[in-house]
Amino acid sequence: MRGHDLFRIIAAMACLLCYTTILLGGNVMASGNGLACPDWPSCFGNGNLLPAFQGGVIAEWSHRVSAFFLSVAVLVTTLLGIAFERGRKVLLRLAFGCLALVVTEALLGGLVVESRLDPTFILIHLGIATVLFALLLLLTLLANLREMPRRWVDWARRASVEAPEPVRPGPAPASPGAPADVPFGRPGDG
Repeated sequence: MRGHDLFRIIAAMACLLCYTTILLGGNVMASGNGLACPDWPSCFGNGNLLPAFQGGVIAEWSHRVSAFFLSVAVLVTTLLGIAFERGRKVLLRLAFGCLALVVTEALLGGLVVESRLDPTFILIHLGIATVLFALLLLLTLLANLREMPRRWVDWARRASVEAPEPVRPGPAPASPGAPADVPFGRPGDG
């Protein structure tokens, strides 16, 4: 397998992992399990990375495990970008941007737990996760652009071009001897 192929596959996996992590994080908040693991990075502060999987701990821990795999996928994508995508500077910049955001997200996740679910930190955490997902989508799209079927690329080009507005015919000119259209009332009313 070529380096470029590996890069684009791992980028797509990172994109899917990001989406999964966002969904799992939403599940944690919606189910009220945000503090099921009251410490970070371990669950109960005892240094044991594998907590007893019961109740809300399952939801919270699954979010953390997904975030860990997302971080690894983004790191691998960045390293593969350095190794195989030096000629495509946009891909490198996006990969480094994603790496910076995923590290920020991990630290913010810890801050969310340590702050006992301060809404400000939760919103910033979600906002950055959304930006990370958008950058990963863009990175995945650009990394796979060369391999996409030509008709998909042509369709995207046509869809992105602004079409001129159709010319709508105006009112027909009045024929000689016909009364002119009067917007209000009858001719001669005043």
